[in-house]
Amino acid sequence: QKDCERGCAVPRSYQIQELGIRRAKFVVACGTWLRLGSLLVALLAISVQGAPTMTSEDRRLASVPKWTNPCGFAAEEFEGDIDVMQLNDETLLSNIVMQAKTALSYAQGFRDDYIKRTFNTDYADLHLTWKDNHYDWLPGPKQIPKQLGQQLDKEFLDKLEVRMLDTALLDAYEYMQRYAVGLEQIAWDQEDHGLEFRKQFKDSEYNLRAVLCELQMALAERGVVPRPDVSRDIMSREYRDMSVSATYRNLRDWLIFRDYMNGLEYIIEVFNQFV
Repeated sequence: QKDCERGCAVPRSYQIQELGIRRAKFVVACGTWLRLGSLLVALLAISVQGAPTMTSEDRRLASVPKWTNPCGFAAEEFEGDIDVMQLNDETLLSNIVMQAKTALSYAQGFRDDYIKRTFNTDYADLHLTWKDNHYDWLPGPKQIPKQLGQQLDKEFLDKLEVRMLDTALLDAYEYMQRYAVGLEQIAWDQEDHGLEFRKQFKDSEYNLRAVLCELQMALAERGVVPRPDVSRDIMSREYRDMSVSATYRNLRDWLIFRDYMNGLEYIIEVFNQFV
């Protein structure tokens, strides 16, 4: 036994047995890791499948709206840290009126053709039929006391005073942002359905953005803090989902388009009064 303590040869049968035990442990360990790996892969697959995927509509609704910061001012410009030459009120308001006239002229340029091809009628008939219908998330008669094609009452215009200019600018900026929400959905639906006037409505979006930029410029020059930006949420699913029905969608689009043009007429008259 003492001799063996100094080093005896281990019988080969023992060596084989120990090797078999090691191999068995290795196989068990590998099997365990493989099962764990398979379980992790399965759980990952389930989590990926269960995760909500963003549709093209979701991505659109999550994008930055065109009507927020329409001039693309940097933060320091909002805070007044950059020295720029101040524009006088007459110049600021004249720029607003000029841009609104440009946007209105463009809209009027395809209005009659759009009505004829969409409703198979003329402007006068369509306007008369639906002139008293309005959406509550767009400026209504209380905010803009006129119909499309009409002028504001002289009494209303005579009440406008210079001290009311900042409020008039804030109101106009909010009104135009609300129209922008509706125009955006029209442009999306025109594009998605491959409709005939998709370019015109897309161009109208950018014309409206140009009007908003002039309003934003006037607010910034006068040091007026703008109200919170209008959210896409003002136009609920009820109105957005009308896109599945051509009849409802067409009527919805006309009411938005009509009120947008009426809003431009309002801006032209109001700010001409201040000049």
